[in-house]
Amino acid sequence: MQITERDVEILKWVNRMRFAAAKQVAEKFGMGIWVVYRRIRKLTVNGYLAHVRPLKNTTGVWMCTERGAGFSGEGLWAPARRINVATFNHDLTVIDLSIALEKKGTGKWVSERELRLGKDYRKKVPDGMFLKDGKEIACEVELTRKSRKYLDRVMSFYKSNIEYDEVWYFVPGDAVGRAVEKAADGIDFVKIYYLKEALGDEKSIK
Repeated sequence: MQITERDVEILKWVNRMRFAAAKQVAEKFGMGIWVVYRRIRKLTVNGYLAHVRPLKNTTGVWMCTERGAGFSGEGLWAPARRINVATFNHDLTVIDLSIALEKKGTGKWVSERELRLGKDYRKKVPDGMFLKDGKEIACEVELTRKSRKYLDRVMSFYKSNIEYDEVWYFVPGDAVGRAVEKAADGIDFVKIYYLKEALGDEKSIK
């Protein structure tokens, strides 16, 4: 198989994200879905990608193999070929968000895998970091309402971490948004966005 520049771009991006669905590849690279299926099928048959389906009737995703990860040249190893079902929807949402933010043309997404590279895995990192206008913005996707104790612990981490200029929380609705807002009371660098609007037009709710 002759590897094209577009193939390399796809391998690099999929490995940065850890995995991706075909429709996300299509959205990221502005390609038709059937064109994407043909391309990733060739990459799979030739050993660069592996198809994984966490559960029956769930979205199948693709991950880089060792061969694909090496070819992508990003310095990231091939991920373990297993997916945590409990965080699967969250992880897919983070990928959707990264695509949406970058499509606005105003910044660059740094994935959690990249943020963890060379760091202690026990230490917290955000779901991703968005580089915009010279700022390093920690991004958190919160799909369910967490306890105040948990949120206070996260806010304490960000208050003591000078690495990030701002923290953007993306939530599905008012209940989760209010919980985050209460925990972030008095912290002016934390901003909250509705996911449905962030995936289209950003609209702050704080």
